Amino acid sequence: MEKKPYEVLLERIEQADHVTPGNKEGLIDFLKHEHPGDVLFTKWDYPQIIKRGKGNRVWDVDGKEYIDCISGMSAMNLGHSDKRIADAMYDQYMNELDFWFDFPTPERIKLVNRLIEKTPGDFPKRVRLALSGSDAIENAIRIARYYTKKQHIISFYGAYHGQNSATMGLTGSGRMTSYYNPMPSQDNCIEHFPYAYCYRCPYGKEEGTCDFECVKIIDQMMSSGVTCMGAPDSGICNVAALIVEPCQSSAGYIAPPIGYLKALRKLADKYGFLLIFDEVQTGMGRTGKMWCCEHEGVAPDIICFGKALGAGIPMSGIVGRAEIFEDVNVSFICSTYAGYSMGCRVGNAVLDIIEEDHLLERCTETGEYLKQKAEELMGRHPIIGTYSARGVYFGLELVKDRQTKEPAKAETHEIVNNLRDAGLLVQLNGYYGNRISFIPPITLTKEQVDEIFAILEPEIAKTEAKI
Repeated sequence: MEKKPYEVLLERIEQADHVTPGNKEGLIDFLKHEHPGDVLFTKWDYPQIIKRGKGNRVWDVDGKEYIDCISGMSAMNLGHSDKRIADAMYDQYMNELDFWFDFPTPERIKLVNRLIEKTPGDFPKRVRLALSGSDAIENAIRIARYYTKKQHIISFYGAYHGQNSATMGLTGSGRMTSYYNPMPSQDNCIEHFPYAYCYRCPYGKEEGTCDFECVKIIDQMMSSGVTCMGAPDSGICNVAALIVEPCQSSAGYIAPPIGYLKALRKLADKYGFLLIFDEVQTGMGRTGKMWCCEHEGVAPDIICFGKALGAGIPMSGIVGRAEIFEDVNVSFICSTYAGYSMGCRVGNAVLDIIEEDHLLERCTETGEYLKQKAEELMGRHPIIGTYSARGVYFGLELVKDRQTKEPAKAETHEIVNNLRDAGLLVQLNGYYGNRISFIPPITLTKEQVDEIFAILEPEIAKTEAKI
């Protein structure tokens, strides 16, 4: 009989001779008593049992120290154990209000006004708070469809917008999709197009020579009248919104060329649908600006955010043009914990720290140094086919041959595991499993960049020598 997925993982851990005792014991218990999915086991051959963290460091149950370049998938942008966050939580719980359902509170009103001020767009706005990135995306899609009275949503291959029944159709993942059958969210008017992944342009263009073919093809399909997206000659557009990550995160930290978001804004304005930016990972300072879309000066109709706003506790939301919300009934969205007082207090503390510590400026400066180090690394190692770097948003793509661009999938997996063993935690991902994402706290310093590359380069060289 074929083994169950968790049995395969359990056997792998039980037979492994390189897993330290505390990690092995914890992982065996974890796999025997909880259904873990398998995402942790797709990043390494086994994950660590992490016990504590401080700054940009974490320690596992056996006391091994790691440089954290995962940061809870960009949830811990401020790093671990910032005392100002802990003090805010303690004060809110003990001296103010711990929880009061989905009602307005002083901290909530304060946070909403700050988010309106800090999000791009010189127009009246409204806010809807939520808990997870998936919640935020679902709210954005629901409200876009309600406002426009249209159904079709344009998304992109390689996108990750969540993995619940409402958002899975937007997420371009064959592996995840296989677990949803039927999937009404995907069957219900989702249109996918290639992203601006210039290193592997599906239209055969060389990097730097294209005129945004990936945007032109959407325009061509919408203007033709032969797709279900609309019939321009009859004045019909069936598209409610286009949702896009300003940089694709779970696909491998892929940054599109500057001008891409402007081209999408122009397309949305041409056909009259809404433009939604998913900044759940790119937002809150990671790219050196509060929002990644600010690199192009483009304001979406709705912006989605999450993860880093909560500094480790659930917090997310959307900000959109005020008129989009105007006809929505008060019972349209209801959630027990949305806008909860503790989350709003922490969100305000996060915004305070970003301002007080000048983290956007610091992240930009560190990002320039990181880009320089990446360029030098690529010059010494042909296994690196390309890289993306904006602020401390950093991804590497590994290939067996730069001419053919054959993905170095096995080699990338080996390097990620070896980096873990050497004390550096990074994320394995990419369209072909050959990209490495580095997601450090945005508090990263130049000295810490040097530490990262001091571990990274020897492991790349060691694996590269085998090709």
